Amino acid sequence: MPTYSVNAVNVASFPLGETDKVVTVFSAERGLIKCVAKGARKPGSKIGGRADLLNVNKLLLASGRTFEIISQAETLETFPQLRGDLERLSYSLYYAELTSIFGQGLNEEASDYFDFLVISLRFQSLSESDPAYLCLMFELRLLDILGYMPELTVCVNCRTVLSDHAISGFHYELGGMVCERCHLEGKRVRVGPRVAEAEGIYETPGVERLDKYVTPLVWKRLVLAAAGRDVPNAQKESDVIKQATRAAHRAIAGYIEHRAGRRIKSLELLNYSETSQITN
Repeated sequence: MPTYSVNAVNVASFPLGETDKVVTVFSAERGLIKCVAKGARKPGSKIGGRADLLNVNKLLLASGRTFEIISQAETLETFPQLRGDLERLSYSLYYAELTSIFGQGLNEEASDYFDFLVISLRFQSLSESDPAYLCLMFELRLLDILGYMPELTVCVNCRTVLSDHAISGFHYELGGMVCERCHLEGKRVRVGPRVAEAEGIYETPGVERLDKYVTPLVWKRLVLAAAGRDVPNAQKESDVIKQATRAAHRAIAGYIEHRAGRRIKSLELLNYSETSQITN
């Protein structure tokens, strides 16, 4: 069987047979690839640890009929600090799930996105910045790469420049912020069947398609994150700012679910870890 080498991040996996595991990786060379790690679930298996989620490996793959087969694996990076921090680990697993969902649309930018993903995981692992803000920056950058970047500085309906006193909420269907006037006057654009098909907007059971109310502070966090501005040490951030950042993340996560047309499982773990963080 012909073989080839890739540098890749493990972003999803599921068991195969009694001892094998199918691992979905995002590679710098070929984008999203599904491959079999033979014997990965055997106790003491050398490939077992290398098949864990979020690990970065140099893989030698053999072409197979259904899945590629991992012939060799060399670990490049494992982000060990993430394993001891539930919140940062949860955000990182969320990055991985988003990559597995949207990865097919990233093949043309595979090399750049691979670098971006590794750097984003590294930031979550080593940075002292607020993990929720780092995640918000990741989400918005991913949406920008995919061509789904939401409109945040002008009303997505009437194109009025937004301000603290002119915002109402985030509109999932229209893809951005809506001003108070458009909200009150009921000037939301109704998406017809043809537009819905062209834009990839469908009615999906279990996925909310409503507006998300956004406060001025939450809106400012969205704008700052979209501009790629980093934040000070998380310990220096006030509780109010942290809560606003998490509210901004939840608004964008809802928009991402709307675009994906499905629930994102890692958000359940994220919601738990965020709640625990606020409680503590």
